[in-house]
Amino acid sequence: MDFITLDEKIRKLIAAIETTSEFNLDNIGTESGLGEDAAALYKAYFAAKGLVTRAAINFFRIGLQDTLIFIHGKYPFMRALNEAFEDLLSLPGSYLVSLGRPLGQSLLITRHLIPKGIFEDYIDEFDKLIDKGIITSYEVMESAWPVERYSLDPSVFDYTTGSWKRGSYSSLTEREVIKVDSAPVPFDDVDLKILTMLKKSAATSLRGMAVAMGLSVDDVIFHLKEHVLGKGDPKRSMVKKYYVDFIEPGLFASNTMVVSLIAEPSGNPDELLKRVAAIPYALAIWQGKDGGVYASLYAPLEATYAIFHEIGNMGLDLKLKDLTGYIAPWYYWNILGSLRSPASLDRNYRGGNWVFEKEWLVDLVDNKVK
Repeated sequence: MDFITLDEKIRKLIAAIETTSEFNLDNIGTESGLGEDAAALYKAYFAAKGLVTRAAINFFRIGLQDTLIFIHGKYPFMRALNEAFEDLLSLPGSYLVSLGRPLGQSLLITRHLIPKGIFEDYIDEFDKLIDKGIITSYEVMESAWPVERYSLDPSVFDYTTGSWKRGSYSSLTEREVIKVDSAPVPFDDVDLKILTMLKKSAATSLRGMAVAMGLSVDDVIFHLKEHVLGKGDPKRSMVKKYYVDFIEPGLFASNTMVVSLIAEPSGNPDELLKRVAAIPYALAIWQGKDGGVYASLYAPLEATYAIFHEIGNMGLDLKLKDLTGYIAPWYYWNILGSLRSPASLDRNYRGGNWVFEKEWLVDLVDNKVK
């Protein structure tokens, strides 16, 4: 039998995790070909290193539009604006799910999951902030399909130590960009609670879900298999895929940077997506309805210049969106400045509808500025 390195085993585990229709270690052992060794490897090199498997939710299935909003603030109000948006991550009524402020810039990069029925009213809240003189402008990027997520690649991440490999910029790696069907499907608040738990950790046991929701295990199994996973049909599943992620980004290495790449629409959008996905530090990729691309990369500081060089050599009529007027339109910040919401998906779902109250954003920011 041929010798298999640890990195090769890790890649087999990741490939099985990212392609399975239902995450459990028995499935992963079978699909990776590692059998019973898969569970031991997962515990030793994933769970014990501060990593967790999450479900990448197809939010389109539950009527939410994945949207990036780039907010240009006025310098005197940036601290108050940043604090207001940090509060929004956990407040009912808000559909904000992540927030980042690039170093030294009066810019917030925000991600929202906005119910399609209230989309225009939601965006109007940002016009009110302009009228108040708190922000100067904003740009909206509506995702054309559910975000593509990737696990940390073993070529750059050392799973034995749980840290970046030294001198870790690597050559490109083959990774697929999956554009799945996004038609909405019926769902209820139980399905949303299950999705929330899978988003937090796909390894949550059925019994653990049942106890958390006050349901029987049989009820959880029914909702999980029949609704959330769409009876195993990718055209109905609310889960796009699974991926390996940090349990808590803020606890990771202090030299880790979040790098944002924002590209204008290209004459060859599919090839651009493929090239960006091949960067081993790319962990999330969106494509806007206009064909533009947004990618979020986690990397050690010393690798960021190599990443810039790699993207600069792509060609493909690549034009980076300049949101600030700087000569080099790169946006990056320390990982401690990148926040994600732990809130439940059902916090704004009541009586079978997504709810929204006008003026929520203006009132909150106004109070902070005062």
